[in-house]
Amino acid sequence: MENYKKYKIVSFNINIISIPELINKLKNFLQSKKGHYICISNVHACIEAYDDYKFTEIVNNADLALPDGRPIYWALKLFDFKEATHLPGYEVTKNLCNFAAKEKLNVGFYGGEIDTLNRCVLNLQNKYQGLKINYVYSPPFRDLTKEEKEKIIENINNNKIQILFVSLGCPKQEYWMAEHKIHLKCISVGIGEAVSLLSNKTKLAPKWVERISMRWLTRLISEPKRLFWRYFYTNSKFIYLISKQYLKYKFK
Repeated sequence: MENYKKYKIVSFNINIISIPELINKLKNFLQSKKGHYICISNVHACIEAYDDYKFTEIVNNADLALPDGRPIYWALKLFDFKEATHLPGYEVTKNLCNFAAKEKLNVGFYGGEIDTLNRCVLNLQNKYQGLKINYVYSPPFRDLTKEEKEKIIENINNNKIQILFVSLGCPKQEYWMAEHKIHLKCISVGIGEAVSLLSNKTKLAPKWVERISMRWLTRLISEPKRLFWRYFYTNSKFIYLISKQYLKYKFK
């Protein structure tokens, strides 16, 4: 089984991997018939990992960690990983759904508002003919009981889900995937806001905005009250920490 390179950005070990390599890795995971989980890394997740040792363990014990945020991609390039690729959650979701449709795999979605989830599922099934989405669940906005958790895991396994997209937001989705890995028989993929993007509830930033790593700004403009202080804290701290890491790397 291939072991793709990993490099630590701040406190988050991130795989240097392409979409074709990711698909090959998934094929190996599927053959094992065991639970696996895949994290996506962005600035927010990197700072969460830096601030919280428990979360660091969760993400660094993932089977794969993908460079979702554009700043993460540029950071890998900065550290001379010329082969690094940018794998945003919504693109990963589309590519895995395309793979699942071709291979006739059972797909599920966990997390997100039910109307948004349903639109996302409809859009994906229209785009990828034959895509089997056998499980869709929008959990309530409260802590689940032990019985509810057990029933959810039972339903996912009974529906023979092979790829489960988890959209609970960071860090909740990573904790959920790590907690349930041993009980699930599928590959869980934390996809963040991808459900919102793929349902067209949230608009994608223009390509040129994506290329200059400013997609966060378009989100901030759309939700200033919710995101201002989070972005102010995480972005400024990330710039400081990655600059410090780069200077240490350059002059070691």
